[in-house]
Amino acid sequence: MNSEGIGSLERYVARAIEAAATPFQRLVFVGSLRDSYTGQYLHEGWAGVASAEEVHAILDDVHRRVFRAVLRLPVTDLSKELRHHFALLDQPERQTSALWLETEPFRDLIPRSCSVGLRHFFVSQMRIALEILCRAPESLAIAAPAVVPASAPEDQADPWLN
Repeated sequence: MNSEGIGSLERYVARAIEAAATPFQRLVFVGSLRDSYTGQYLHEGWAGVASAEEVHAILDDVHRRVFRAVLRLPVTDLSKELRHHFALLDQPERQTSALWLETEPFRDLIPRSCSVGLRHFFVSQMRIALEILCRAPESLAIAAPAVVPASAPEDQADPWLN
């Protein structure tokens, strides 16, 4: 594919990512595009703009960047984002948090190329954030809505994290 086609695909992906209000929602969106059996990122709409390999390469890169943005969140902000996510799904917070602690569906949000150390860190952060929602949902530290943190200097030119 030519660079114009890749540029179009990158613009489509950027618009889709920007439509998600928080880093965690972005991670859920990108993670949902990966086939759990093959590890390939798939999107029917973008297949007409670029090859399956190009779609996969761009989404794999975006997944890693969005994942890093979530890793930078303080655990209280992650709890807020989980609260917001469960509200969007119209799911009861405590029960859903307990179910997620038991089944750990968030493991599917980890990019395949992620190091073991970052995997463990993400899982521990998610477990702590979910425990807060289970055990102290009325906590003042998480009562306010999540705020998207400012991008780190290294990410300033990154359209998917701004």
